[in-house]
This record gives sequence, C-alpha cells and structure tokens, in this order.
Amino acid sequence: MRFGIYIHFPWCRNRCPYCDFAIAVPGKGQEPPHEAYLAAVLDELAHQAPLFEGKELVSIYFGGGTPSLWEPDCVGSVIEACCRRFAARPGDLEISIECNPGDCNAERFAAWQSVRINRVLVGVQATNEQDLVVLGRDHRVGDGKSGLARTLAAGFDSVGADVILGVPGSDDALASLLDVAKLAPPHISAYELTIEDRTNFGRRVRDGDLVPEDEDTLADLYERCHDELTGRGYEHYEVSSFAKPGHRAVHNSLYWQGADYLGLGNGAASLLCNLDGSAVRWQNARSVKGYLAADPGAHIESRDPIEAVDFAAEKLWLAMRTIDGAAKEALVGLESVVGELVGQGLLAEEADRISPTPKGFLYNNQLISRLGLASR
Repeated sequence: MRFGIYIHFPWCRNRCPYCDFAIAVPGKGQEPPHEAYLAAVLDELAHQAPLFEGKELVSIYFGGGTPSLWEPDCVGSVIEACCRRFAARPGDLEISIECNPGDCNAERFAAWQSVRINRVLVGVQATNEQDLVVLGRDHRVGDGKSGLARTLAAGFDSVGADVILGVPGSDDALASLLDVAKLAPPHISAYELTIEDRTNFGRRVRDGDLVPEDEDTLADLYERCHDELTGRGYEHYEVSSFAKPGHRAVHNSLYWQGADYLGLGNGAASLLCNLDGSAVRWQNARSVKGYLAADPGAHIESRDPIEAVDFAAEKLWLAMRTIDGAAKEALVGLESVVGELVGQGLLAEEADRISPTPKGFLYNNQLISRLGLASR
C-alpha cells in the first residue's frame, strides 16, 4: 500500500490572524532550534516507522508553519532518513515544501534541489495591499508575484501557489487569483477563508470588529474562480485544488483516498489502515516545547480507533471532495439519496462511478452531510 510522510515545521516569522495551526514564533533576534527539532523528528520517525513496514513511500511533504525557514541541511537529513528507512529513492517520490514569498531565492532553490525537493508551494495568499494588510501577511505588494515567478523559473518538477478567497472587505475579491493565474503555475490551491474561534479573526468576529463575507458572495466568488481557472486549462480535481495535466498533488491525494500517512512533528496527525477495513488515527500534542521535551511516542495527545463501517463512510465523504468520486459499489444502499443528488445537479453518474459536479463542489458540505447521514 502507498503512503506519505508529513513533517510539520512549526516556526513562523509572525502569526497570521486567521491561523489556527500548531505554530510558534521565535523571540526577537532568535532562530528556531533547527538541530534540536531535527533530532526530535528523526527520533519520532525511528519510533513510528515500524508501524508502516512494508508500505510503499510515495511522498514526503514539509508543511507548517513555515518550513522554508528550516535550514536546508536539516530538511535534507529528514529526506535521507525517510528514504533510507523505507528503501525509497528520492527521485521516485514527490517531495514538497511550503514556502513564503520572501524565501523564494536562488540560494534556497539550489539548496532544496540538492536535497531532491522537486515541488515548491508558494504561499502567495493575496497580491494587493488591502488584502495583505487584512490577512496580516509579512510580505509586501509584489513579493507574492515575484516570488512565484522566480520559483517557476528555477526548474522544479512542479510548483504550486496558494490563494485565499473571501478576504473580508476586499475591493476586488478575484484580483489575487487572477494575478496568480496569469503566471500559470502548474497547481493552484484556492482556499475559502475559514475563521476559527480561537484565532484573532475569531475574536474580532465575536466582538463585531470583523464581518465575514456572506454565503451568497462566497458562492459567487467560488463559481467565478472555477470558471476562470478551468477556462485557462486547469482541472478542478478537488474542492479547493486546480492542476494542469500531470500536476495533481500526490501527497494530498493520499488524504482524499483514505490512504495511510505518517505525521511527524508537533500537532501532526497519522493514519494507519488495517486489513479488516478499520483504521487508527493519532494526533501529536500542539505544544512545540512539549514535543521537544517528550520521548518519542510520548507526545501523542489522542489515539482513536475507527471501526470498518465508520472508516468506509469517512472514505466515501473524502472521495466526494474529488472529481474522481467513488465506485458505485461504495454507494450500495444509498441509491435513492444518490438519485436525488444527481437530480439536483450535485452528483454525476457514469458507468461505474459517482462523482461530484462543480455545483457539488460548491455545496460540498451539504452533499457530504446527505451521504454521511444516509450511510449510517
């Protein structure tokens, strides 16, 4: 069975007001503890790797946080250890790293290529001053486009760009997406802004200081995003993901397929599938200090077994996030609900598969809710 490894690097230069990830910001004038964190990640890898014995490693993904802040030698040591442990060749894997526009420079590119990183994802998020200020980003107007352009010219196998849709009060809600699309990166992730309770944005919404865009505005924006990118040759293959031919994300696709993955680092999650159709998911505690201080395995905050019937339902709703959908055999017993959803234009039926339509992507939560309730 194929699986991927996710490595969480938690440090950022600052915390964006919408961020709910397990991150940390170094003190003024301080650097992240590069080597200490590397040692903790390698210890965790050695501890958890036996659980994934015999599986085929197909992807390594560095996320965060801001993994482009991690010293490239440390990143290379993690890649080498993962490949050695699972008898994989770096050239056969998708090896991705998330990058802030300010870190898109020739020195970083050369270092990443030397350790066999072949996919760089640039966190553009927004390109105009108003939206950058609202989002609290640490790069300036022009940095996102220039950083992405430099990355595209650097010779990586694939490049992606992240854009946030639905920035409150934006004067031109589609401008950032169009700026990115003009540069034609092979992959674009267009995420609708989600406001979590424990973030700065969550507090401001509760205080009435920030007003999110309404559902009708967001629906219109999503449809315009779909039309613009598919009209430029992108495949809308997952709710928030668009790819040129041959550039679908291997790593993220594992998540949507309900495949195995190993998460390393504070706050990282792992999933291990069993032969009987059940699975187990575990989650590391969010604290960076706790992760660095704990023995390997002792930083696991929760471990949840998933019964086969529940995991089948989970894989079904994950499949409904992608244009590939699910085999009809996975929907046995749900024919009447599927028929209603096809009639409503949310699902499309082919010879042996059921898949969401663009409208099904737009109303994906409702679609998944209907199927999830009916499958239990």
